[in-house]
This record gives sequence, structure tokens and C-alpha cells, in this order.
Amino acid sequence: MKTLKEATLTISHEEFGWLLKHGPFRDVSCVSFVRSLTPSEALIRLGAEEDTIEEVTFDAHQERTMEYIYSDNFRSSYVGALEKDGWTILIQFWTGSLTTDEHLLRSLSRATEVVSVYRNVQASDCFSYTVDGELVTFFDQLAPYARRGSAPDRLLDTMREVGLDLGPSRETPIAHNPFPQCFALAKKITGISFTEDTVNTPLLGAAVRNR
Repeated sequence: MKTLKEATLTISHEEFGWLLKHGPFRDVSCVSFVRSLTPSEALIRLGAEEDTIEEVTFDAHQERTMEYIYSDNFRSSYVGALEKDGWTILIQFWTGSLTTDEHLLRSLSRATEVVSVYRNVQASDCFSYTVDGELVTFFDQLAPYARRGSAPDRLLDTMREVGLDLGPSRETPIAHNPFPQCFALAKKITGISFTEDTVNTPLLGAAVRNR
């Protein structure tokens, strides 16, 4: 039986189920949480030119993303950024992924920390936790028992708490999609709940070069 403290800390992944119903997040997306940097600082660390950073709506962010996909054949990504409770949330759609780009993660996490969740309906879904340039924990969302990084087990108890399957591979595929659980894990680390209201929040946006 859980103690009151444990029950209070338990975070249901159901609050993130909306992500599987929202087109761009469900298909190909990357959402990253960066501690103690402003949106502009985070974008500049990714390589954005300061004078190109602009305020955009969520819909405009998607439009800019498609413009860059069609104009330079995936060589650039358009990244949206907003600030919440001392963290900057970075949003990418359809092209580019901080989760799998260790060079950008090293730059972005210098003297801070970054939690990143990547979704690709046609490929692998990943989760990464990086601190001061060091990849601490990385795993494929469908195989969270196969972790890597400098401390692959650091998040183990928290991963269990949010419902990620840590058993060995099975003969049959995992029935559920662990994408919402990874956002619950991100909330455990950051204290930030990525809510559906986020899509109504103005963003700062800029293009960055894909490596």
C-alpha cells in the first residue's frame, strides 16, 4: 500500500493522452524541456540567428515548419519555444529531433539539463535526459529496459512509477503506446505538465540547421 507521500507524487499518464489525438504530436514531433534558459537563449544555443527569432502562433509554427521542409529539403528545422515555470519548452514537428542529436544536446544542456521526448509514428520513439553536456539516460520508448548513457538506471524508480514496462522483450508486441508515459516521466523530472492549453500559447520561433 502506498504512503500518502507516494500517492501524492504519483502522476497519471492519462493526462497526456491528448498527445496521441493531436495530429502533429501524434505523427512526428519532438518536445524538449530546458531548465533555466529563456526561449531566445535556447534557440540561439541551437544555432538560430538572434535577428530571425519571431513570435508565432501554434498554427504559424506548423506553417513555417512546412515551408522549410519544402524549401530546403529537410536541411533545416523550425523550432518553437515558450517559457513555463523556469523551463523553456521546445517544440519541433516532422523534421529534426533534439532527442537523437547528441551534438545539439551537448550545446543546449551546457550548465543546465534537458529532457527530450521524440515521437515518430514511422520509426523509433525515444526519450533522453542530458545534464551539462552529458547524456545521462537514453532509451527507445518501446524498449525502456534497454537503456544507455552515463547513468542508465538513474531514472529507474521513476520510470516504474509512471508505468513504463521495464521487463525483457516479449514474444508479442507491447499493446499500449508508451508515449504518454514518457511525458509523465518528463513531468516527474521537470515539474512541468505539458498540457493541451500549450497549443494556444504564443511561441518564439526560428529555423535551425539540421546536422
